[in-house]
Amino acid sequence: MPDVVGLGADDACAIVRRAGLVPAGPEGMPAPEDGVVVAQAPIGTAGAEQGATVVLITQHGRRPSDDPITPPPTEEADTLQPA
Repeated sequence: MPDVVGLGADDACAIVRRAGLVPAGPEGMPAPEDGVVVAQAPIGTAGAEQGATVVLITQHGRRPSDDPITPPPTEEADTLQPA
């Protein structure tokens, strides 16, 4: 079972299909066509038989990896005084 969380819907569906599985949306909906996969069932490390359905849950918007990462402030920065 490939782990496709974090991928775009098109890429995730293509990977799932290449693995011999069937992508689908939640609650019997068709496979997602846009958004970013935020969850899948079964999970990426689980085994699955050929032809099994993989439910992909997507969210619209930017991929989490597109968000800038701001490091938390350090104590040293809090104690520095201007010269």
